[in-house]
Amino acid sequence: MTYAQNHLSRAAPLASWAPWSDRAGRLSWLKLACFLAMAAPAAWMALQWQLGWLSPKPFADLVRESGDWAMRILVLSLAVTPLRWVTRWNKLILVRRMLGLAALFYSLAHIALWCADLKFEWWNILVEMFVRIFLTTGLAATLIMIALGVTSNDYFIRRLGAKSWNALHAWVYAAALLSLAHFFIEIRLDATEAALTSGFFVLLMAFRFVRKKLNPGLVTLCATAVVCALATAATEAAYYAISTRVPVMRVLSANLDFSYTIRPAWWVLGAGVLIALLAAWRNRVSPAPSVMRRSAAI
Repeated sequence: MTYAQNHLSRAAPLASWAPWSDRAGRLSWLKLACFLAMAAPAAWMALQWQLGWLSPKPFADLVRESGDWAMRILVLSLAVTPLRWVTRWNKLILVRRMLGLAALFYSLAHIALWCADLKFEWWNILVEMFVRIFLTTGLAATLIMIALGVTSNDYFIRRLGAKSWNALHAWVYAAALLSLAHFFIEIRLDATEAALTSGFFVLLMAFRFVRKKLNPGLVTLCATAVVCALATAATEAAYYAISTRVPVMRVLSANLDFSYTIRPAWWVLGAGVLIALLAAWRNRVSPAPSVMRRSAAI
């Protein structure tokens, strides 16, 4: 073995630890693209801080932005499995762990920046966390994500066994629900993003359900998208009715007014129909083996 070959053989295991490398230590363009995309929000927040583009309360701005990105990325991580099923692009599994860890990173940054905004007055921080319900739900979601992040490596998969590990990581759904509750309770007036994020979460969960319980075709998936869109509109209307006393029918009717903006329900419907069409096209171009179809119906 030459010196170069020996050097590369020793370097490969170290390279496999890099977030943009596959298990063999080779560069994965998919993982590199995902890593850069996940780092971009943090870089943008740092740039805003350095250039003084934030408000007179910069910590409050960064707390809000980091929390928003934590929620977005957490829901995005739940999209990996449905997208693998639709596209049959199994390499997507390579970025699921990275997305989960990125969501954890922004959640921890969210808490750290909030503590900094309170000037690290720990007694006040503890009282706030356990007295204000939206902070308690956010903290619970983060604690679950920490447990999932710590056990997201191969060592714990071997130590716990596949069945126990999967059961533990199913708690990601609880973390997402608690995060959404935290999101809705925290906002004051504009619930657009909270409704949109929750709508995407419901859509992803619904697609998982119909894939396991049914043999979904185009009609079933489109019907699922419609139901999820209606659920999104109902959730948004319910929030405004409870928090601002705006009549439910007034909020629902806003979904038919396109002069100002497109309401979250339409985005959820569009995403659901797009996924349904993609699944139908993929099955037409390359029909799934009968074994895969039977397993999808279980």
